[in-house]
Amino acid sequence: MKNIRVQPPFLLLTIIYTIGLYFFYFKYVPIIKQFQLVLVPILFIVFILTAVNIKWGTLFFVFAFPLINSLPYFFGIFEHTPHAPTALVLFLFYFLGWLVNNTLWKSEFPSKPSIFKPFILFATLLLISGIITVFRYTNFFPFLTENVYELITNVNGVTAGGAIMSTVFSSLNYLTGFAFFFILFNTLKSKEFIKKLLIVLSISTSVSIAFGFYQQFGDISIGNTPIRAVQYTLNSTFKDPLSFGAYLGIMILLILGMIFAFKKLIKIALVFLFLGALFILLYTGSLSAILGMSVSLVFFLVILVRRALGLRKSNPKAFRKIISSVVAIFLLIGIFVSSFLILESPISIIKLKQRIWYMGSKGDLDNFTSQRLHYFWELAGYMLRDYPLSGVGVGAYIIELPNYAVLQEKSFRVSDSAENYFLQIGSELGIIGLFFSLWIFWGIIKQLRKRLSQYLSQNRWKYVQIGVSCGILSSFVIFFFHTYIGSYEIKYTFWLLVALLFCIGRSEKEQENKLSFSKNFKIIGSFLLILFSGAHLWNSTHSLSLKSRTEIFGLKQNFGLYQLEKTDAGEEFRWTRAYGGMTMNIEKPIMKIPLLASHPDIMKNSVKVKIYLVKDFFKTKRLLDEILLTKSVWKSYEYFLPDEVGQEMILLFKVSRTWNPLKALGTPDPRNLGVAVGKIEFRGPNQGEHLP
Repeated sequence: MKNIRVQPPFLLLTIIYTIGLYFFYFKYVPIIKQFQLVLVPILFIVFILTAVNIKWGTLFFVFAFPLINSLPYFFGIFEHTPHAPTALVLFLFYFLGWLVNNTLWKSEFPSKPSIFKPFILFATLLLISGIITVFRYTNFFPFLTENVYELITNVNGVTAGGAIMSTVFSSLNYLTGFAFFFILFNTLKSKEFIKKLLIVLSISTSVSIAFGFYQQFGDISIGNTPIRAVQYTLNSTFKDPLSFGAYLGIMILLILGMIFAFKKLIKIALVFLFLGALFILLYTGSLSAILGMSVSLVFFLVILVRRALGLRKSNPKAFRKIISSVVAIFLLIGIFVSSFLILESPISIIKLKQRIWYMGSKGDLDNFTSQRLHYFWELAGYMLRDYPLSGVGVGAYIIELPNYAVLQEKSFRVSDSAENYFLQIGSELGIIGLFFSLWIFWGIIKQLRKRLSQYLSQNRWKYVQIGVSCGILSSFVIFFFHTYIGSYEIKYTFWLLVALLFCIGRSEKEQENKLSFSKNFKIIGSFLLILFSGAHLWNSTHSLSLKSRTEIFGLKQNFGLYQLEKTDAGEEFRWTRAYGGMTMNIEKPIMKIPLLASHPDIMKNSVKVKIYLVKDFFKTKRLLDEILLTKSVWKSYEYFLPDEVGQEMILLFKVSRTWNPLKALGTPDPRNLGVAVGKIEFRGPNQGEHLP
């Protein structure tokens, strides 16, 4: 082991990152005991292994990330419950281990491909967009408001917390993928290690496929979400069936390349893995994955045939071997397809027919083509049209989607993305972000051309290169119909293949390349980033601001409040959290507010409530009253507001302390309660009533 020599820059970065990871974990990872008992050991292992040896940690991460995505479903944490995807959490601890390793032992990054240039620009742009977008959803805390309120952000009622979560997760979807590629590029330096990584990935894929078979022929509800189980679509160990399908649609090509490259027992095992992946793919219900796999498979076979024709005279034995392999692949696929026609199990036939109905019915075909084209893609285009330089902000597409549906007089349809990777980037990051992303993809395409021509290995590794290249091609096709913004396992699979593309067959010249930034690059890059920042900041403080969205769409800013309840007498009320706000139209000059605090210790420790009138979306705020509650009884308070009659304002309550019924009394109510606010009423002055 190398001598420990602490690197101060990495030490500082590790400390900052650890603090951020701490808050992220307790904010977004469900603190459920049984779930944590399973998750924490996995996170601990990947962290320790990577901190000690980056190669060990990388092998464990590559083994684990396809297998843990459905883990929350075993503990009742489903897709509708907002939480950090497990693969993302795993990577964050893997990256922490990498930071610790570089802190303790000096590491060198000898070569950086030219693709790192757009990486740096795009990553910087993402950080700028993310910071400004988060500030927008906090209503520019602490400049305009002294608290981060759960303000309403769209016509569908998504609050600021949900919008911020979308921005954070979308940013990490891009940034962690780049980071994974960077680590792999500087780790995959020998074919021996690459072979180990491919074998580990194959074992992990085998486990996932085996669990998919268990769902298919055993219990489809195990490790699945209820809605997917009803639709008879398999997710195996992945976030959802579409993610599982995308993974198989990519991996099938890599497995096929490995079959040609490896020998003996490994080859036989890979053949069974290839057939299993083909068989189970249809049961995921992912049409885009089937399309991507089919296009790439044809491309793979064309490359093989072309190589065989080139060897027909110089090496007849190799020619016959390749041609016979191509014929064998066609026969295997034919047998595979035919097997579906002769299945005798009634349960399997029923499930298959139901899945075909879901995939092939008129409604779902419309969802696959017309719905994307005339709804998600069209609305993404409108966002890009309205905000061409900066887009609506990273992670903001799904937040603005309901708003744009209203503007275009369309009924709202649920989606987690624009259903097209490049339209997603364009709608959220504008033409500047789209330009940087296309630059990255162009760098990948150029590398594909290199690896399939002058840098194609002359030994069996050329088949792995072809498999990797075709897997990336399949990814491109799949990304055209879905973005997988929430499926980190798909992005890590993609960047793993890209790293393999750059590393397998890397020449000595490529090893020695040093990344340099010309003066023109610095000037143009800085100009584009400044232009983007200015445009996004302007849009976020004007037409995209919460104030503007509230006015345009008539949003009712009722925030920090729990659901409506009724007293024993039938009177309506709502509990606040530590704060609570509601939009009120001041109908008459006297406003009556019923309040109740039910803290068990209120007799000993009173509760202070401050009531504010907020005008012009927090530009002005007036303290209406400061109340001290000492008893658990309803009490009404009246205020004379003659100058505010006819105005719409926000009535804001701030409570000095909350209490939790579950913790205090053991009752099944986990909420943190402030005060109860009854039905607010307005009246005119009574005859002879003395008013202030």
